[in-house]
Amino acid sequence: MHQQTRRSFVGLFLAFSLAAVTASAQPYAYVTSGAGQSVTIINRATNRPSGFITVAGAPSGAAVTPDGAYLYVACASANNVAVISTATNAIVAHVAVGLKPMVVAITPNGSSAYVVNQGANTVSVINTSTRTVVATVPVGSYPSSLAITPNGSEVLVTNRFSNTVSVISTASHTVTGTWHALIGPYAVAVSPDGTVAYVANVSSNAVTVHSTSTGAILSTISGFSSPNAVAMAPNGAKLYVANGNGGSVSAVNTVSKSIISTVTTGAIPTSVAVSADSSTVYVTNAYGYSVSIIAGATNIVSTIPRLIVPLTVALSH
Repeated sequence: MHQQTRRSFVGLFLAFSLAAVTASAQPYAYVTSGAGQSVTIINRATNRPSGFITVAGAPSGAAVTPDGAYLYVACASANNVAVISTATNAIVAHVAVGLKPMVVAITPNGSSAYVVNQGANTVSVINTSTRTVVATVPVGSYPSSLAITPNGSEVLVTNRFSNTVSVISTASHTVTGTWHALIGPYAVAVSPDGTVAYVANVSSNAVTVHSTSTGAILSTISGFSSPNAVAMAPNGAKLYVANGNGGSVSAVNTVSKSIISTVTTGAIPTSVAVSADSSTVYVTNAYGYSVSIIAGATNIVSTIPRLIVPLTVALSH
């Protein structure tokens, strides 16, 4: 591919590069497609598509409630979040949020969903019981991703053009701290014990490791190519980083803070999700029109092809 054309693809699909969802080891994966106005359902027992859900409004980010009952999908051009019953695969509600919602994450207790409104520089807080917005929190410029700490007390929001990370208290729905990152913080994941956060800096080709108590950078991991999505293995041993301009995913040893392997996936990987037993990694390849499935122990890759610009993968029941 011509280098200039490739850059344009990277620029386009970085807008859809999303926080990875780490969910329980259940038999389905949900893959959003803004271009296809749909969500593809993948049976994880067979790793084959088993159905489709029509979702209007350029579906982008997705997350599943901890009980597996509902899928929340951020619809970027509709400025709302679609709530889908995983039992019936039907949309049961639309919740109006801010301009260009791109990413959604749900608290560990399932009580709230947090939505990044990239076009408004805000985060909407949805009460999942009433399916209403209970707060709107201003953050930095061009918020791109978010992660919720394991204890559910804080939400970390990467602000790409501010080169910062906003820390939102889930108790007060206010920003209680701001971390400084490198150039282009784009995605974030938190360790299972909640002590450190990993920030992918897409314009710096590096991942910074931050103390969650102070926000200080503890170390910097280099060697990536436009890192635009991250996912922590639930056992805490590895961090998986999508190389948006490299067509690959790198695994980082969380003890040595170094890259231990890089696996070729497809063009413009945009999200990563890891099964609860840390054995399997799912990767959406937006311009590879595919989902790559990586065996964590062997790095053997299988592929689900012929998808329409897949953007995000979320694992659930």
